[in-house]
Amino acid sequence: MKRFDWNEGWEFRRVADERGDRADGAWRSVTLPHDAMVHERRDPRTPNSYNTGYYPGGAYEYRRRFEVFDATVGNDSRSVADPWLLEFEGVYPGATVEVNGTVAAEQHYGYGGFFADVAPLLHAGTNEITVRVDNTAIPNSRWYSGAGIYRPVWLWRRCAGVTDGASDGASDGASDDASGGIACPADCPVLRPASRATGGRPTARPVTRPVIRPDAVRIRTIDVATDGTATIGVAVEGLPTAAAPGAMLDITVTPWRADAHGRAAAPIIVPITASGPADRELRIAVPHARLWSPDAPHLYVARITLRDAAPIGAPLDTHAERFGIRTIACDAARGFTLNGRRIVLNGGCVHHDNGILAAATWDQAEFRRARILRDAGFNAVRSAHNPLSKAFLDACDETGLLVMDEAFDMWWMHKTSHDFAAHFRTEWARELGAMVRKDRNHPCMALYSIGNEIADTKSPRAAVQARRMTQTIRALDDAVPVIDCVNTISLMFAARTNAAPDEADPRVEGEPGLNTTLEHASGPAMLTLIDRLMPLTLRTGIMGRQTRRVFAETDVAGLNYCKEGPEYFHRRHPERVFCASETYPQDIMANWPAALRLPYLIGDFVWTGWDYIGEASVSAWAYAGARDAGGWQRQFGDRLGLAGMRTAPYRRYPALLGASGLVDITGRPTAQAYYRMIVTGARRTPYVTVRPMTLLYGGSVRGHNVVQRAVDGLLNTLRLSGYDRRHGLNRTMRFIERGHDGVHSWSWHGFEGRTAVVQVFSGGARVRLELDGRTVDEQPVRRCCAEFLLPYEPGELVAVALDRDGRELGRDAVRSAGDDARLDVRVTERLASPYGRDDDRFRTGELLYVDLAIADARGEVRSADDRAVTVTLTAAAQQAGVTLEGVASANPITPDEFATPRCTTYFGRAQAVLRVPCGTAALPADAGITVRADGLDAVTVPLAGGGCSRSS
Repeated sequence: MKRFDWNEGWEFRRVADERGDRADGAWRSVTLPHDAMVHERRDPRTPNSYNTGYYPGGAYEYRRRFEVFDATVGNDSRSVADPWLLEFEGVYPGATVEVNGTVAAEQHYGYGGFFADVAPLLHAGTNEITVRVDNTAIPNSRWYSGAGIYRPVWLWRRCAGVTDGASDGASDGASDDASGGIACPADCPVLRPASRATGGRPTARPVTRPVIRPDAVRIRTIDVATDGTATIGVAVEGLPTAAAPGAMLDITVTPWRADAHGRAAAPIIVPITASGPADRELRIAVPHARLWSPDAPHLYVARITLRDAAPIGAPLDTHAERFGIRTIACDAARGFTLNGRRIVLNGGCVHHDNGILAAATWDQAEFRRARILRDAGFNAVRSAHNPLSKAFLDACDETGLLVMDEAFDMWWMHKTSHDFAAHFRTEWARELGAMVRKDRNHPCMALYSIGNEIADTKSPRAAVQARRMTQTIRALDDAVPVIDCVNTISLMFAARTNAAPDEADPRVEGEPGLNTTLEHASGPAMLTLIDRLMPLTLRTGIMGRQTRRVFAETDVAGLNYCKEGPEYFHRRHPERVFCASETYPQDIMANWPAALRLPYLIGDFVWTGWDYIGEASVSAWAYAGARDAGGWQRQFGDRLGLAGMRTAPYRRYPALLGASGLVDITGRPTAQAYYRMIVTGARRTPYVTVRPMTLLYGGSVRGHNVVQRAVDGLLNTLRLSGYDRRHGLNRTMRFIERGHDGVHSWSWHGFEGRTAVVQVFSGGARVRLELDGRTVDEQPVRRCCAEFLLPYEPGELVAVALDRDGRELGRDAVRSAGDDARLDVRVTERLASPYGRDDDRFRTGELLYVDLAIADARGEVRSADDRAVTVTLTAAAQQAGVTLEGVASANPITPDEFATPRCTTYFGRAQAVLRVPCGTAALPADAGITVRADGLDAVTVPLAGGGCSRSS
């Protein structure tokens, strides 16, 4: 089947707020993907609370009108009824799809893709598709979910040019109308926008000729011989049909057009071809196969033609599928091997949001995320905790990122009041199957996860369910191992039931939720205590008894926050394979050497690789007396509590982001990312960070009585609270899910003479620190970090890494910005479609990422000079259809909102994202943006390239 772009020409309206009160929003044109939640106003009183960063829910409708000129519908009984598959890659929290007022499909899992065959409900003339989205039953997610049609929509039809019984009822060329319809490709008989009302009645006839459904193709690597010849198997599910008995498949295999770096693939003289019956797997030998791996992500394309059984049968349908050739093995003796070579997974957990774009899944943004993560040293990602988008999987195929795709965050027991647990019992098999069919032809796939921290794990029915899910996966893809990711400590607090998998137990299934309960009851002190008690808890044997039945059903045992677990459990289950599936950033110092040393430990996935919206501030550090008057201090003053609601700013408004990301939401790697790169060997030169002086200094600490101070002192003595009063600085409450808070900057205006804490990450033995050419100090490296204390004074700070013999290994420098503050505005990335123009996923237009900074004339950022900035489009840019998608900083605790034209910088930086439908090359010269900041001259930057202008 052929895919057609169905993302233009939609209209949207808000029909109710989160309380269900009717909103009567006006219809407005939108382009998909579209996140409705990000356009809601953040509300401290929303039931979503910190889960979504205080973004509320709502109810919404989308509609699209179009005309049909096609002989496969209408009143002619002789015509052939072909499927018209509408593919929705993601609608949160679910959808009701109606065609001409009749329900065509219902979906309850917001992260699952689904198809709707709308052909029986169409008629010749004007048709209307309506998608209803109800996100008023909240909370339904533990993180920012977004809402609406947040992933692309496609129409799949029998490929043009084959015998399908259709006439050329659609006129050649394109057609537009004033209502926002889209152009109609000449070879598509249906993509014509509605421009007039026409009659017709719905028809419903069965499909009489088979097609190749896009989710039915399976391509697997069977074997790779020592001479380099690979044997692959190609099969199409659901063939043949009674209408085409004996149908045949013709397959042509060629290298994909380019490698991960955009270089043309080596030409192939003679394409590899094969033919055979459509009801069985065809085996094809590929000589001198170019295997896919993270370092060499080679790809191929299989072009499949379905034809009648006659010797030269007429073609019925065609389909093209991209794939890679690779073999995977996983066992305790050799670990995770790809193409026979052991690979240790250096992974990061990622949520589905795209920062400033929120949940909207733009292809360019997904490819950008994959590229930045790869450049930050990762070779793997884990989806948290739902299936990844198709575009992100494509990006991982091309950049060489291995993937653990995760199906569910809950099974039968709720984690929030209105999550997917209500539908899990009846719909898990469909959603799990949809995920595997989406993933299985992607060579980046390394692990299928059946769940994250599932509270049901300790109950007997969990092992039965794990077996069912593993069997479901293996029936669709037996090449990729299956993992279940368990938090062994939190599992101890979960409820237990003896109910069967298909039997409900309201006593435990309706509880508030394991993760939510722990987050509300604990806070930083409790989580630190749990981590410290892990070795003792392991020795009790409770964890092993609670997990052994489930882990016996999977290929890999995933352990969240249990760094001592693999070696402990290996002594009792030497055949078992383990993965550190979720870890604290600072634990890489212990986990990475262990993964290199222990073959049965296949890798480490840090929480999180990329920062995310929601679970607001659960990983943020708190600073007593911080000067951030616009952030959490405005709400809480200087209070530092012990746990729960008294732990400011833990989970409280205006918290927005999780704050644990090694890459922040603007795509800039943080100090934590560089620390991990140093430990894992991805970076050989040192990296300078300075703890943020704007947060370490400020007003005096108030609000603690004698009892609170005494308890705080006891916890600090036990090293459980994370309070840091070293060096005479104001107190810092460290949260265990964040390892470092340093900034790559030596620009702290206003703090001259105050003590600066400089932390240099290095793999060497010692670090020498120089300021303006003179040696300041030299310190040993402990746990890949050397720490220095020195009075801040402007200049150039240089860190020199030394080996044990005093030889230089590398250096890093940071420089102070001057006093001439100004706006620095740069269009740093112009991202066109990552797909080629010959690819049916190609879409015109570009995403522009614009870096905003308070800097000096040389571009050095003034980290202590945060100001409110506002971005506006010039009149020419607005007339050209440019949209400002949002403006934001990486500040995890801020009242800012993404879908507004303003924000306050964070350590001197912010970012704007724009969408240019026609591409920047087609923009007029005066199309641009104007940026204003308090007390500084405005700056106008053209979007089509060139310099910038300033105005007072």
